[in-house]
Amino acid sequence: MKLLDDMMNKKAELQIAPLIDVVFLLLIYFMVTASLVKKEADLSFMLPAKVDSEPITLPIEVLIEVNELGDVMMDGMLFGQDSRNLDDLIGQLKSLNAAAKASSSELIVNILPADDALHGRIVDVMDACAAADVKNMSFSMNM
Repeated sequence: MKLLDDMMNKKAELQIAPLIDVVFLLLIYFMVTASLVKKEADLSFMLPAKVDSEPITLPIEVLIEVNELGDVMMDGMLFGQDSRNLDDLIGQLKSLNAAAKASSSELIVNILPADDALHGRIVDVMDACAAADVKNMSFSMNM
């Protein structure tokens, strides 16, 4: 009990000297490391004087959506919702393919079917792409 009473009556002492040493060490560390970081203005680089390269041609990308009712949409336009014949879609894809060839780029068709879309309707869209001579076709899915 006496030991416990002695511990309760003692005041907590805080030694300042070790804390000051630690603060000075941290100050020195940050001063040294801060001087090693170069600012962006200090980086020197040379821009090329003349670039002899062809202009970059971006591909024409088209998204074709097929919903669960069998409706086919491309860029907000609805195609062949009542029949399996997608002549309007084929014509649109042919004109896009011709525009891509004229600009020496490529046409990329991305098909986005709904989760409940009929597989036959997706095959109809793939047939339309084949009829329009589309070489690059991919599928996406809703996340």
